[in-house]
Amino acid sequence: MAYSVNTDTKVATYNGDTYPPTQKTNAKTDETTLVAKTEDECKEMKELRDAAPAYHLQRLREKRNSMLSKSDWRANSDVTMSDEWKTYRQALRDITKTYKSIQDDGFEWPTEPS
Repeated sequence: MAYSVNTDTKVATYNGDTYPPTQKTNAKTDETTLVAKTEDECKEMKELRDAAPAYHLQRLREKRNSMLSKSDWRANSDVTMSDEWKTYRQALRDITKTYKSIQDDGFEWPTEPS
């Protein structure tokens, strides 16, 4: 595992990924300095970066499931579900085929029928 720091910019490199320095301000002198991230800090940031896609997909699924559950009663055997509601519920189920995060470009929840 390769770790290095550019002594001029204080940018750390770990396994080919770059990590910007941390800005520290001395409260007494009000002097600001840049401090390179340690190898352990770079490892931690890499773990967070690597875990982010799964986390965002899980959050999308949780919100989608919540929205579906609010209309589950429409799927009861004694209720006739309209085509609009069937389309809406299918769009909710299919949303993870197109998007992996609520922050994805163009993301929009389907419009609930009135």
